[in-house]
Amino acid sequence: MSAETILNLPANHGARSTNLPWYQPSLENKLNERVRRVFEEYSRIPPDEVESHVYEVRELAWSVFPWPCIGEFWFLELGLTRHPEYNHVLRTLKEGSVQNLNPKILDLGTCLGQDLRELAHNGAPINTLYGADLVAGFEAVGYELFRDSNRFGPSNFITGNIFSNDIDDGLVKTRGTWDIIHATMFLHIWALEDQEKACVNILKLLRQSPGSLVVGTQTGTAKPGEFTVKPPLCEPGEQKVVYRHSKETMRDMWMRAGMMVGMSLDVKTGYDEEERMGREKGRLEKGPEWEAKQRFFAGSDQRRIFLTVLRLG
Repeated sequence: MSAETILNLPANHGARSTNLPWYQPSLENKLNERVRRVFEEYSRIPPDEVESHVYEVRELAWSVFPWPCIGEFWFLELGLTRHPEYNHVLRTLKEGSVQNLNPKILDLGTCLGQDLRELAHNGAPINTLYGADLVAGFEAVGYELFRDSNRFGPSNFITGNIFSNDIDDGLVKTRGTWDIIHATMFLHIWALEDQEKACVNILKLLRQSPGSLVVGTQTGTAKPGEFTVKPPLCEPGEQKVVYRHSKETMRDMWMRAGMMVGMSLDVKTGYDEEERMGREKGRLEKGPEWEAKQRFFAGSDQRRIFLTVLRLG
């Protein structure tokens, strides 16, 4: 969907149906111990109310915009904590604040801001934490989910379009100011050309000094190439092709983006082997239908790719 379609999706659009395959009626195993701690310790939600609270807020988020990740409860994933650089990111924010270095992280495609809340729960100062999303309505849903409108506020959130070069766009206004950018499950919804454009604009957001960093996790595959999207993941009659990367092609794309903006980069990519082995175990123990139920995009070739992009100069 285009940005215009996303921002003006009719109330009766088929994408809002709760009969879609990625709208899961049950939490299953999504509410793990880590995210429970955030709800119970950071948000102060009584343990016996957490599940009902999540279901209630999921409905609110779905009404704002029905991304598959909302239907599948992936906003409970806390993806940044799985990244190999998570402890470095957390330490940079905490220690940099003590040293008055004023570090800042931008969570691109923040959705409900779940990764920002995990950082806050682990001690990162809230004045170091910022999120950006195309859908402005998710900000209020995030407050509702984490019950923290008295801690996070409008200054912590930016509404913007990563493809925009308009000087009035919320993201464009912040170019050259971010120490760390987190972008998880953010690129795989586009064709390769658009992914490259997004990478170029992400790099433009980084602070113009060595050491600034992009981290993230993306949906990938062991067999890279184009993937044809079919309804209901696109509009009926729409011809939509996206590109799925391997760790090698993901690295190559970021290196090309660095060359386009004249930026020297150290790019590291790797597969999340723990996640792969977990899915393999599930298929063996519960059958292939288990994986298809847990994740709309499934199969033995699917991978999660960890990404680390360090600015050298």
